[in-house]
Amino acid sequence: MNRVVQWIDERTGLSGPVRDFLNYPIPQYVHKNFLYTLGGLTLIAFLLQVLTGILLVFYYDPSVEGAYNSVDYITYVLPLGWLVRGVHHYGASAMVILVSLHMLRTYFFTAYKRPREINWLTGVLLLFLVLAFGFTGYLLPWDQKGYWATKVGTEIAGSVPFFGPQIRALMRGGQELGQVTLTRFYATHIMLLPAAVMLLIVVHIFQLRYHGMAPPITERAKKNAKTFVPFFPNWVITDAIAGLGLVALLVYMSWANRAPLEFPADPTSSSYIPRPEWYFVFYFQLLKYFPGQLEPIATVAIPLFIFGSMILLPFIDTSPERQPWKKPVTTGVAIFYIVIIILFTYLGMSAPA
Repeated sequence: MNRVVQWIDERTGLSGPVRDFLNYPIPQYVHKNFLYTLGGLTLIAFLLQVLTGILLVFYYDPSVEGAYNSVDYITYVLPLGWLVRGVHHYGASAMVILVSLHMLRTYFFTAYKRPREINWLTGVLLLFLVLAFGFTGYLLPWDQKGYWATKVGTEIAGSVPFFGPQIRALMRGGQELGQVTLTRFYATHIMLLPAAVMLLIVVHIFQLRYHGMAPPITERAKKNAKTFVPFFPNWVITDAIAGLGLVALLVYMSWANRAPLEFPADPTSSSYIPRPEWYFVFYFQLLKYFPGQLEPIATVAIPLFIFGSMILLPFIDTSPERQPWKKPVTTGVAIFYIVIIILFTYLGMSAPA
């Protein structure tokens, strides 16, 4: 093995960069703190999505006539197909949870301030791309839930003032959902979004390595801020253990409750009530409070305000204070958003179907 490694290194020179990557110094207060594993767990969850997605592509038929039957075959006939699809299905929810928690940890630890603005911006974009993964993945099984949730989602996009009809037509590939819509969502889901996410992850990690960890906010952590341990094996082992726990949880959920598959999509159905995945329920509930001409407030104004405030945050909050309990405005806004999302999610989930 040494001779093989030496042969490869003589021709590629990889040993130096690999050694630098593995020996990167990690502050002592970081590598045993579970909150700092959220980034690594998110990366592991994404890699699981890529792996299971590749396996699903081998059996998935991206056509209106064959999509449902291929997913049905994967779920109920293909050996261990239920496991692969289940891990992919529940892994999507895990990605949303982990990215959100990672963003909240960064927010409350005020790790978005100078000079880490780019790291925060890539994190914001990653959050919205993960949600886009969930939205484009709805339609692929071509069942009732996916079809009608996508129809409602594209109708929401169509309510955007001035450009709404063009956006809806671009998403659907026409006026109605059909083969072109499925093809566009499939291509976006397996090519465009993964490429964009991988690019942002590379930038995110590079920025993290370039600037290092944000300074600690507690006195106990500050005492250990000048004590470092190498990235390998310390943080690698911590992330690996957390990653194994995540895999075990996804496997158990896939076994205990198979990934759902409703009846085939029926565009003529007039009784089906679309219900989004849990991480979009709060938004659907919000739309109920802005009917008719007020709808653009929920479809355009509020999302743009939230997205814009997240983008501008590191350029607005430039004070040196980093302790959240001494930052009542930013802390209060975050708590308000969290309470509203939880409340609207509860109201949406408890509403009669």
